[in-house]
Amino acid sequence: MTEQPLLAVTDLAYAYNGVVAVRSVSLAVNRAEIVALLGSNGAGKSTTVKAIAGAIAPQGGDIRFDGQSLAGAPCHVVVRRGITLVPEGRLVFPQMTVMDNLRMGGHTLGSTAEIGRNLDRVFGIFPRLAERKSQLAGSMSGGEQQMLAIARGLMSSPRLMILDEPSLGLMPILVQELFRLIKGVNESGVSILLVEQNVHQSLRIAHRGYVMEKGKIVLGGTGAELLNNDFVQRAFLGR
Repeated sequence: MTEQPLLAVTDLAYAYNGVVAVRSVSLAVNRAEIVALLGSNGAGKSTTVKAIAGAIAPQGGDIRFDGQSLAGAPCHVVVRRGITLVPEGRLVFPQMTVMDNLRMGGHTLGSTAEIGRNLDRVFGIFPRLAERKSQLAGSMSGGEQQMLAIARGLMSSPRLMILDEPSLGLMPILVQELFRLIKGVNESGVSILLVEQNVHQSLRIAHRGYVMEKGKIVLGGTGAELLNNDFVQRAFLGR
């Protein structure tokens, strides 16, 4: 029997003031999988992940996580169920230290022991943050702030992490390091839904991917299949 997906989105629909942003979107993320969600600006990617994360309530369709419906559940319920969204733009607390930012990420946890275990875990994945734990987040570089945003998301013990444009605004050399770290997070047991415009880097680490266009899924396949797809190469890789 085929194992059910960790996340299953079926016929998702959403419109802003009557303007359709997402229509009939269906996608899945399996356990221990990286799935890339690709598309140009305005394709509907961010609307899709905001609905999954509980930031907006879908107007149609269903969102099931580990077999239970989450459609319309508020953000704090979604986080407690095991889904964390790391939003576009990093959004760290600039006047707080690295350590305090991380503790904020673990505020839903039930015990100080679990917070301590998660701090050890994120410092193992992001040793640079351990070196800077007393530094104000706002004084860090863009790449370091993105590491902190992802580490803060890990503090809630997610089973699925949604990363919305994590490489946006980073220098190319930092982008490569970021994708290496994302792969490491996945290898630690966290499933990842990766929203990215850096198509080449995303598909190199993704097990599978989907391409969105005008609010719909128009293509799906393994990372390797999509990298070699004529449409993807023309639309996103300039080939």
